[in-house]
Amino acid sequence: MSVQPPPPPGGYPTPEGGSMSPAYKQGPAPGIGYSSALGRLIAYLIDGFVLGIIFGIPYVIGLLLVTMGAGGNNSAATLAGGVIVLVSIVIAVAYKPWMWSRGGQTVGYKVMRLKVVRVHDGGPLSGAQAVGRLLGYIVSSVFSLGFIWIAFDARRQGWHDKLAGTVVVEI
Repeated sequence: MSVQPPPPPGGYPTPEGGSMSPAYKQGPAPGIGYSSALGRLIAYLIDGFVLGIIFGIPYVIGLLLVTMGAGGNNSAATLAGGVIVLVSIVIAVAYKPWMWSRGGQTVGYKVMRLKVVRVHDGGPLSGAQAVGRLLGYIVSSVFSLGFIWIAFDARRQGWHDKLAGTVVVEI
């Protein structure tokens, strides 16, 4: 009879004579795994494409209206362009926190079958927590170190996840 050490926090004991994958692959609960760094990267790129369409196209149209209106003394075109630019910026900034707090998934996360949840209980994010996670993106963006950290962390958390108390799981 062999004596085995206790399981790691969040992990499960190894069956007698067998082996199990590390705890980070098991995830926060039986049957739920932490997301891979590659899956999160692909979801991030998909969201960038979606934001490019939702935000980028109206933003460029708004800038063109502002430029054309200012050059020809057309205050209506300038005003309309300014409003379009402002609305597109608000949409771009609000997109991720709104989606995270309304089900934990952006379009990219839905495609990749990922979900952002609270780390302590797997529940949905509050609006404040979602905004905090977005603000954490600024910290993670410093030389991309906070995003690179995802590949080496046991729970696949970036710095923004750690700051907001979130984790991304596979569904």
